[in-house]
Amino acid sequence: MSESAIERLEKQLKQLLGESVPDQAVYNINAAMELAGILETQGFTFQLKDMCPKSLTETHWRATFLKEDAVFSAEAPRSSVAVCMAAADALSTHNIT
Repeated sequence: MSESAIERLEKQLKQLLGESVPDQAVYNINAAMELAGILETQGFTFQLKDMCPKSLTETHWRATFLKEDAVFSAEAPRSSVAVCMAAADALSTHNIT
């Protein structure tokens, strides 16, 4: 994902959640996990899966938010980006503020 796409994702999250978006969530897994916690308080279930668990050189992650019968999933080489992409999709669809 290009830097401009990551910046757009960060702006999208700010539009959806305002100031409650943890600082640097797109860049930092700890902040991204705080974001996941925010969605969990809104009734979502969260899963993060390492898609290359046996590789020492490759990284690829899948983040998934579930609510009722809806599944919002995203994959990316960086775990924080995958979490933020899935969160943005879930928030856009459910329009939570």
